Amino acid sequence: MSPHTRMLVTLGKLAVAVVVAAALLAVVLSAIRNPIEAETDSYTAEFTDASGLHVNGDVRTKGVRIGKVTGIELVHRLGRSVAEVEFTLDRAYRLHDNTVLAVKYQNLTGVRFIDLQTADEPGAPVRHLSADVTRPSFDITQLFNGLQPVLSTMSTDEIDAFMSNALTLLQGDGSGLTPMLDHAQRLADLAHDREQVISTLVSNMARVADAMGGRSPQVLEFMRSLSFPVAKAATVLDEFPKTAALGPEFLTPVHRLLEQLGLERGLDIEALATRAFASISDAAEALRLLPPALAGLQLPQLTTPAAGGMQCSNGVAQLPTEVRVLLNGSEVVVCAPSS
Repeated sequence: MSPHTRMLVTLGKLAVAVVVAAALLAVVLSAIRNPIEAETDSYTAEFTDASGLHVNGDVRTKGVRIGKVTGIELVHRLGRSVAEVEFTLDRAYRLHDNTVLAVKYQNLTGVRFIDLQTADEPGAPVRHLSADVTRPSFDITQLFNGLQPVLSTMSTDEIDAFMSNALTLLQGDGSGLTPMLDHAQRLADLAHDREQVISTLVSNMARVADAMGGRSPQVLEFMRSLSFPVAKAATVLDEFPKTAALGPEFLTPVHRLLEQLGLERGLDIEALATRAFASISDAAEALRLLPPALAGLQLPQLTTPAAGGMQCSNGVAQLPTEVRVLLNGSEVVVCAPSS
């Protein structure tokens, strides 16, 4: 084969490769653009937020692709900036003044599409919808960042269930809507309850601050004084159950005794003391006689002393009757003197 022939064959192969590559590129671009095969009409709509929406994005109704996004432009109207989106629709569908257009998630990578919802009774046909009647896109990251203080108080299982339902909803499966709304309601209730708790705490602290105005040193001194009995009581906590168990057995007889003595609630102790002791000297004499009186309440010795007790070498002295009455059975041994 001559060199000229080999060059022609090489050029022919290169041309075939270029044609095949161009055909594949066209197929890929067509798949990416995913055009509508039916005849379409162009429309425009305004959104306050079109994040995640791109040219060649889908326009769907009930999950069926009926159009494509052809352009997105930022415009300034009526004192605010809005995203004006140009899109096409299959001629079998129309845009009406009561049609709802919403930017929704197409997948979890952030790609979004325009969802078209037609009312049961379509209104007047239009070519443009303002931002007042469309539903904008939302930033899921901002949503979860806003929930971060509440999510931090939830358990791992609750967060997993909430995220699972959220992902199911974002993927377009309506089965995740009800559970997600339930979790969202619980989050809202928790946040509301915490708001009320914080508000109540702040209000109570404000009242305490107003009442303490200028008296903080006295309050601190009171708290220090109170800490001493509390600390001491904490060291004998084990004795409290004994008091609760044995206290009634002791206090019930004491209470009956006091009632028999006439010591009842409302008794004027000062008047009783005045009637019992006419003067200070009488009171002093009564207190002086109290020890012998208490000693006289002791029971007499009923048994003989043990063999190992005190022994008198000359025997025990016989006490006069007056002394025996005075001792009243007290254990006092008087030994006889030696002869």
